[in-house]
Amino acid sequence: MWLGWVAALAAVTAGVFQWHLDYFSSPGPQFHRIAMVFMPALALVAWIYAGVLRKKIFEYEPAALATLIVAACLAYEPRATVVTAAFFLAATAAGKVALRAMRMKLESPIDRIAMGFGAGAGMAIPLLMIAGLAHWFYRGVFLAVLLVPAVVFSKELPGVIRDLLAILKSWGASADVRHPLAGVAIVFGAVAALCTSMVTLAPSIAFDPVATHLPSVQYYLAQHALTPVPKIEYSYYPQGMEVLWTLMYSLAGQAGARLLSSLFFLVFLLILFRIGRACGMDRAASVTGVAFAATLPFLHWTGSVVKNDVTLGLFEALALYAFLRWLETRDSRSIVVGVFFLAGALAMKHIAIFGAVPLAVLFGYAVWNTRPRWKTAAIATAVLLVFGACWEVRTYLLTGNPVYPDNVRLLKRGTIETHAHSGQGKLAEFVELPWMLMFKGQDSFESPLPNPAGILLFAFAPLALMVRLRSLTRVQVACAVFAVTNLILWAGILPKVRYAAFPLALLALWMAGWVKKFYDAHGRSVRVSLIGVETYCLLIALMGLMIVGINGPQIDYFARRLDTAGYLRAAMHAYGAVEFLNTSGGTHPRVYGVDNLPRTYASNAPEFDGIMCLPQRPCRVPRVIAGVRKDEPEFLILPQNGMDWTGALAQLGSPKSVYRDAYFTVYDLRSP
Repeated sequence: MWLGWVAALAAVTAGVFQWHLDYFSSPGPQFHRIAMVFMPALALVAWIYAGVLRKKIFEYEPAALATLIVAACLAYEPRATVVTAAFFLAATAAGKVALRAMRMKLESPIDRIAMGFGAGAGMAIPLLMIAGLAHWFYRGVFLAVLLVPAVVFSKELPGVIRDLLAILKSWGASADVRHPLAGVAIVFGAVAALCTSMVTLAPSIAFDPVATHLPSVQYYLAQHALTPVPKIEYSYYPQGMEVLWTLMYSLAGQAGARLLSSLFFLVFLLILFRIGRACGMDRAASVTGVAFAATLPFLHWTGSVVKNDVTLGLFEALALYAFLRWLETRDSRSIVVGVFFLAGALAMKHIAIFGAVPLAVLFGYAVWNTRPRWKTAAIATAVLLVFGACWEVRTYLLTGNPVYPDNVRLLKRGTIETHAHSGQGKLAEFVELPWMLMFKGQDSFESPLPNPAGILLFAFAPLALMVRLRSLTRVQVACAVFAVTNLILWAGILPKVRYAAFPLALLALWMAGWVKKFYDAHGRSVRVSLIGVETYCLLIALMGLMIVGINGPQIDYFARRLDTAGYLRAAMHAYGAVEFLNTSGGTHPRVYGVDNLPRTYASNAPEFDGIMCLPQRPCRVPRVIAGVRKDEPEFLILPQNGMDWTGALAQLGSPKSVYRDAYFTVYDLRSP
């Protein structure tokens, strides 16, 4: 049956593989030629390495990869690398002290690193929030937040270093990680890690970072305060990650914010490994599962840029892991720590409610089975309210609506628009959603990819039939309750694929466990087919994450043939118009951009507004006119997208064109 499924899989997804290869023609035929050679060569190298070479050098893999990445970071962004390392050490040391003060026993080096870092970062968020509300966003304050914990808890720093070295050493002492499935996954994971480095070390060009997150950070620094940003309603949402980015931006520039995001991605993968081990998976399956999750194109991109979805996933994962520890120890302190991590997730964004609901159920069960029950419940509730609801209190005091600019009516309307009105139609939507996300996922992710989650979850789905429900452990049941409930809420309300980063990563992790179990139980033909399918899926995933995150100008940037401005001009169509306005538009030009919102690179970001042209909401003339008349800008940026703007320009008094490139035209609305 499995071999028959492999044949069917090849027939069904051959077009997917071809689409990814063909896409490399879009930046130029030379890239397509490179892909035609590189992809099969990579598959061959992975097989040879896993089957022959790895047996002798596998123990050096993590150290070699870490050395390469750290060296690249120091070469291109030395200050940001040092500041990020200092933040990691300070947060982890402070977090370990806090957890030890609660008498939490953390035997594993990964537990001490991941939970310590999460606790330290979680404590930094409300501290920085208070500093922002008090108008204390100054470099000296940020230096104090970074250095005081490192000095006060300096005795903890050697322990953090020892834990990191212990993680590397334990790899070499684990014979089971030499498994062929893990070997192939390691090769692709290493290439994905290098891609993460390239995305992180190059200036940001993704929409959300340059239009929302980084401009908010810049405004907070300019105002020395955590105040709402004009033109950016997102700044009324929870700003937990933004205050951390503000610290990093103040001390290390944009690169500091980018490296911090990738640091959270790395810790997320560490705790994912620990959850795999807690679920009964051996090291080989857990390592393979982490590689499967890290190479999901949407997850790789989201973790590599200045976004908060993977950070939210990290806090959810830490909260779930704390509950799993409670299942093992029945220690009420695990409940309080887990609720604190849940509060950290709620400090990221409101969609944390998808994970908060199942976590509340799990922690409610834990509280009910803990003595003293009501004291534990009271403490956990207080922790959740103090650390998790503070952002809604801030927004309520500013606007009178704790979830502004959202409301329940808007949420309901968005849900109805996403799904059919009738019960039968909604059921059909749920049934079709997995297929849509796997093969028609352009609307669920900000990219041209039809497969933002790759095809791995589809390719190995039949192996889920191996699962025997009666044999599931309590840990596995708890993880399943979390993942299934989270995904149901997510699918029913807002099925953007990056909003389900952690539950989908859990599915990828479990897939690896099922694959390894099936591999170990069968003969040569099945084993070869499993390695083949794994390689095929990882090739598609790698091409997908390269399409989303890697671009031609990055090569010239890292070869130092392009400076930052040159890279942005080459890689970001919207940059040319903004660069012109920065030099020729006056001191603080008010700008309205149509399909052009790179605020972080504008000289007057708070006065830069506009709209984006989306399939579900195109930029029609009445919408553009209404926006311009409302904002009363001095300059208008219009895209060269084939649309006739003559009527719109006539209604605006036929303004003069002052700049034009292949993508945008700038009009001076001050001219008669």
